[in-house]
Amino acid sequence: MFEIDGHTQQLGIIGYPIEHTFSPRMHNFISEAVHNNYIYSAWSVNPTKLGAAIEAIRVLGIKGINVTAPHKVEVMRYLDFVSDTAKELGSVNTVVNRGGRLFGYNTDADGFCMSLSKEGINIKDSKILIIGAGGVVRPVLIRLIDNGAAAVTVVNRTKSKAISLAENILETKNFRVNTDISTPDFDIVINTTSAGMEPQESLLPTDSIDEINDLSFICEKTAVVDMIYNPDETLFLREARVRGAKTLNGLGMLIYQGIIAYELFTKTKLPDDMGTRIKKEVFGR
Repeated sequence: MFEIDGHTQQLGIIGYPIEHTFSPRMHNFISEAVHNNYIYSAWSVNPTKLGAAIEAIRVLGIKGINVTAPHKVEVMRYLDFVSDTAKELGSVNTVVNRGGRLFGYNTDADGFCMSLSKEGINIKDSKILIIGAGGVVRPVLIRLIDNGAAAVTVVNRTKSKAISLAENILETKNFRVNTDISTPDFDIVINTTSAGMEPQESLLPTDSIDEINDLSFICEKTAVVDMIYNPDETLFLREARVRGAKTLNGLGMLIYQGIIAYELFTKTKLPDDMGTRIKKEVFGR
């Protein structure tokens, strides 16, 4: 680790809770690897104190922060500038301090799409199934559309949420999202729910979806992606792998959204192999 001194610049992440985050390990590894004098910390910020926390960024001269749940939407009201992309996606996960003015960006969705691209999973012209309709889905869905997805189906335990999301996307992107499965034929299947993560390790995300009776629609031509990265292989990914599918967990999304954010924080162009190095040297994958 480089020596922390009076020239060391501060980065960090805010959330509530925050103890589970891997971001400090990743960002501090990057700084050491490229010899940047930055240190990255994690701060637990109660939602009632979010405004004060954002003001502290200005007061303390913190160069930038990542923002995680539950602050990604509310944080936007405290910023001086929000990028057009973040406005379209509806949330901010990266805040950069430029001379006391705070700029908000969203790197989550681009990080997700980059993680697919790095693994040879082609979005363009693909038929995609998304399981779940939570807050993370809309930004990712918009980026999948922007990257040329041919068709997207969203299914959710509470169908009204999937329908509401589809209506919003039709209005904002003029893209018709399916909420019914007429023919279970998909190139990419994405789980965005918490099924498979502690304490739901024995659950499949499809268990609560009425339209899906089994996993027979997953085969050798399917790429199956789970946004969960702990455990490394969920039950869903394991079942998909047994059926011959290409599988990918959520670690790549975490890594590549972090790389994009780090470049925004520091104006540093990172080496092309940085994602691979982080995966091996930080996460042992």
